[in-house]
Amino acid sequence: MKPETRNPKPSLCVSALKRSIPLLLAALCASAARDPFWPIGYEPPKPEPEMAEPEKPAMPEPPPPPKKPAPPPPAPITEDDWKAARALLAVSGFTQSKNPASGETRTLAMINRASFTVGDTLTVTNANIHFVWRIESLAGLALKLKPVRAERLTPPPLPAN
Repeated sequence: MKPETRNPKPSLCVSALKRSIPLLLAALCASAARDPFWPIGYEPPKPEPEMAEPEKPAMPEPPPPPKKPAPPPPAPITEDDWKAARALLAVSGFTQSKNPASGETRTLAMINRASFTVGDTLTVTNANIHFVWRIESLAGLALKLKPVRAERLTPPPLPAN
């Protein structure tokens, strides 16, 4: 090539390319930071700078709640309680049977749909009190009961809210 025909200055094309490469790289980086689904011209809101939380003054611990008073002692079981429970016993009838081999007579009483004989224990729960009687006799088709014991039942716990 002849030295006079060679252009000592770079061509306009090459110099334009050298200047445009940094601009192309900047545009490429900027386009990568943009969500492709955003509308044209949309700019996301700038993130707010984080603020340090002010320190709260130390609160003293609250005092413990006062102790609940002890529940009152259970009321004693009175004669009226026994009478009220005795009134719940429904005597439906009496049955007498004789054993032909021994000649022994057996008497049964039907109380609250169950059969009982002399010496059996009979129980009823009334007003959260469990009553127990023993059948003393059924002579003359009259029911005689002897009170054995009565116990207050603990009430069931209240449901939690």
